[in-house]
Amino acid sequence: MDSDKIIGKDGEMMHNNDNLPKEIVRLNGPERLQHLITFVTFFILVITGYMLKMPEAWILKLGSYGTTIFEYRGLVHRIAGVIMIIGGLDHVRYCIFTKAGRSFIFAMIPTLKDVTDIIGNMAYYFGQRPEPPEFERFDYREKAEYLALVAGTIIISVTGIFLWSEVYWSKFVLDLSIMIHGMEACLATMAIIVWHFYQVHFKPGQFPMSRVWIDGKMSNHHLKIEHGAMYNRLVAEGKLAPVDEHDHHGHHGPKSVKQVFVEFMTYCSILFFMGVMFLLGKLLYFPPTYSAKAKTPSTGFDRLIHSGDTAKYTRHFHNVDDTVNLKLANPQFCVTCHGTLPHSKAPDIRSFLNMHSYFMACEVCHDREENFSGKFNYVWFDNMTDEKIDKIEGSNGVYGARLIPVLVSDSNNGNEIRRMDEAEDPNFIKSYIAQKDILTPEEQGKAKVIIHKNMAKKPVQCTECHNSKQPYIDLARVGYPPKRAESLYRTEVADMINRYMQFYLPTMFDPDLMRKQKMNELKMENRSTD
Repeated sequence: MDSDKIIGKDGEMMHNNDNLPKEIVRLNGPERLQHLITFVTFFILVITGYMLKMPEAWILKLGSYGTTIFEYRGLVHRIAGVIMIIGGLDHVRYCIFTKAGRSFIFAMIPTLKDVTDIIGNMAYYFGQRPEPPEFERFDYREKAEYLALVAGTIIISVTGIFLWSEVYWSKFVLDLSIMIHGMEACLATMAIIVWHFYQVHFKPGQFPMSRVWIDGKMSNHHLKIEHGAMYNRLVAEGKLAPVDEHDHHGHHGPKSVKQVFVEFMTYCSILFFMGVMFLLGKLLYFPPTYSAKAKTPSTGFDRLIHSGDTAKYTRHFHNVDDTVNLKLANPQFCVTCHGTLPHSKAPDIRSFLNMHSYFMACEVCHDREENFSGKFNYVWFDNMTDEKIDKIEGSNGVYGARLIPVLVSDSNNGNEIRRMDEAEDPNFIKSYIAQKDILTPEEQGKAKVIIHKNMAKKPVQCTECHNSKQPYIDLARVGYPPKRAESLYRTEVADMINRYMQFYLPTMFDPDLMRKQKMNELKMENRSTD
C-alpha cells in the first residue's frame, strides 16, 4: 500500500466530491510498524540507560530488589539496542527496495522550498505575513526531525557497540564513546519530549493525540491545515474531497467515554514527561549533595566511625588494617632488598602490581619457565612456617601464604630442584648487601646483573594470566576455588591497565611530558640546546 494512496469507495477513483475520499493514508502498515519499534525501544533504552544516573541511595532503598533490577538492566538495555539497530537496518531496506519506501525517502530530502518555507514561517511567527506557507507531504520541521533521528541512531548505535565490546578498544575510545553516548541520549530524550511530543500530541489541533501512528490516516481537514500544498495538489487532481467548512465548527454533542479516557491519558503523559525532564535535569546538572549535619548513628558502620576505635584509622586518609603489612618469618633476598611493596616506578598502576606481593613471590612474574631447564610447579608456602599447604584459606588475597614457583626436573621422576625464590648463590648476595655502600655505581651494576641473571627481560603481563583462553597459570589447578579462578580469568582490570599503559592522552594534558617529548625530537634532529 502506498503511503499516499487514497482511501476511496470500493477502491475506485471517484470524481464526484460527494464520493471522493475525505482522508488519506499518511503512514502505511510497514511505516507504522517501524515507528512502533522505534517508539518502544527508545523508551526502554531511555529508562534502562538513565538508571545509571540514579543516586546509589535510591537503589539501596530497594534492598535486594535494587540489585536484581540492576542485574537485568544491562541485559534489557542491550536487547532493546539490538532491536533498535535491526529496526534501523530494516528501514534502510524498506527505503531502497520498495516503491513506497523510495517515495518516502525522496519526500524527506531537503529542497530549496524548505529554505523559503523556513523564512516564510518565521515571517508568519513575527506577524509579517497573514498566513504560514503551505507545506508538501513533509515540512522542514519533520525533515529535520527525521534526519536527526537517522544521525542520532547511527551515533548512539556505534558508540553503544564500542562500549559493549570494550575489551577491544583503548581507554581514549571508550571515554569518548561514554561521553558521546550519554550526550546523544540526553539530546534525543529532550528532543522527543519537547519537539516531537508537541507536534503530535500537545499542539492545538492535535490534542489529545494524532492517530496517524495508530491507523495511518489523516483527514482532509487536518491535511489542509498541516500540509496545504499537498492538499491543494490532491484536490486539483480529483483524488481528495475538498474540506466542507460547515463540518468543522467544534464538537457536536457530548464526548464519548473513549475520548474522555484518551484525553485523561494525555494529561497524565504531560505530567509524566514534565517529571522526566525535571528528573533528567536534576540528575545530569544538579547531582545530589550530601549535608555534613550530624545525625544519630543508625547503622553498624555509623556506630563504628563515631566510636573511640577510630583512633587507629586516623593516620591515613583510607582506613588501613593489618593486611597491608605482609609478615614473613623467613623473607627471601628479593624482599630483603626490594621490600614487600617493590613496584614504585609506575605510580599510575603500582598499587595493582604491589597487591600481588601479598599472595605470590616475585619470581611468579619475573621468572619464566622457558628460561630454565625443567618445569615449574606453583606451590603455596605458609608465610610463617615455610611449609607447603594444599589448600588456601581466606579471601581477597589474604591467605597467610604465598604462591611460589618450584623448579622440577624433566627427568628423575620430576624431582624438585629448588624453590625459585631461593638464591642460587646466597653468599654472593650477602656479601653484596654488606659492601654495596662502598662499591662504585659500575660495580653495583655488575653485581645486580649477576644477581638478576635469571630474571626474564619481560615479566609476565597482566593479560597473560587474566584470560580464559590460555592463562599463564592454571589458577584452579594451583588451589583457587573454581568460582574464584573463573573470576580471576576475567580481563576487565588487566585490559584496563594494558590500555592505560598503551594509550591514554599521553602528552596532551601533561606539560612536562610535552616538554620532554619536544626535547627528544630536538635531539633526534641535532637541535638540542643541551
